Amino acid sequence: MEHGESHACGQRTPVARTQQQSRNSRGRLAGTAAALAAAAMLALPVPVAAATANGDYAKTRYPIVLVHGLTGAAKMAGVLDYWYGIPEMLRAHGAQVYVATVPSFNSDAERALALQAYVRAVKLESGADKVNLIGHSQGGPTSRVLAAMSPQDVASVTTIGSPHRGSEVADTVLDLIQGIGAIPIAGPVLVSLIQGVFDTVGWFNGISNGQALDQDALASLKSLTTRGAAEQNARLDATLVPGTKSALGADCDSAGAVSEQRQARDAAGNLVTHTQAAYSWTGQGGPLSLLRSNLLDPSTVMMSTSAGLMALKGAGANDGLVSVCSSKWGRVLATGYYWNHLDEVNQMAGLYQDADPRTVILNHANRLRNDQL
Repeated sequence: MEHGESHACGQRTPVARTQQQSRNSRGRLAGTAAALAAAAMLALPVPVAAATANGDYAKTRYPIVLVHGLTGAAKMAGVLDYWYGIPEMLRAHGAQVYVATVPSFNSDAERALALQAYVRAVKLESGADKVNLIGHSQGGPTSRVLAAMSPQDVASVTTIGSPHRGSEVADTVLDLIQGIGAIPIAGPVLVSLIQGVFDTVGWFNGISNGQALDQDALASLKSLTTRGAAEQNARLDATLVPGTKSALGADCDSAGAVSEQRQARDAAGNLVTHTQAAYSWTGQGGPLSLLRSNLLDPSTVMMSTSAGLMALKGAGANDGLVSVCSSKWGRVLATGYYWNHLDEVNQMAGLYQDADPRTVILNHANRLRNDQL
């Protein structure tokens, strides 16, 4: 297991950005021509041509699609990039990068439907046969669900700080919500109000990115609990080719497979086996170390508080929302970065604590390139 990565490029990388706004329609694809048409209408960020000065270090065979987690969007509230500075660095080194917006709050199944439409639109735009998915937080399980739904569309799945076995924080919050709901008369009303607030935030995130997406905060919370994750893992394992191994180990100390195999029928009706490479890494920024932490980062104290809660729940080393144990999936590349959950995607606004998250993802793009992906 690798516990850190060195910077691959010493030169400063120019920022190359484009912004494209267009009307989006969300299609639920079920393999029909009408659904494909809906996917084609989705708004796609135009990939930026790589800066030739930096070569093709990150130029992968298949496009990279970045998938945000809970509360997120490509641009949160239409203002702050979720993947702060990451697409620009990848594009500057040759990568073809797309940044998805799926429901900020919903189950992995619903988020995967939106992602499926987006990915198929990316394929139409780019001419690629498949994509490489990189998901942060809930974006990881969402990507895994899509890989099971549409194995022919996904070459690899990479997860960053993702709760593959659920999160103790989600367990605690769900218990709290259910306790509120049990209050006679007022309880259900309060729960509806709380859910309404989060659903409205998610709706605004979607609209700010040109998409009106269904939101369901309670469904997202249930997906992220340890029980919800266990149920989903069983469903995902059932989609594997019989006799092949899951990328999720039997327990925290067991290694999972470095790839998963699933079958889908091609246009001629033939059953084709698709191998999907699996990678993961995470940070462990809790408990708080005053000597190592960036105290200018607003997320530092917040994440250290939730990290303490997770420790009390017996989660062990964690990033403030997801335990190291829960994050391990496929080829585990690193678990030793001193990052909290937001640092993993260069938040808040680039105030990370340890290794540069942009460079870690850049090096991973080169890994995908070397793995012929």
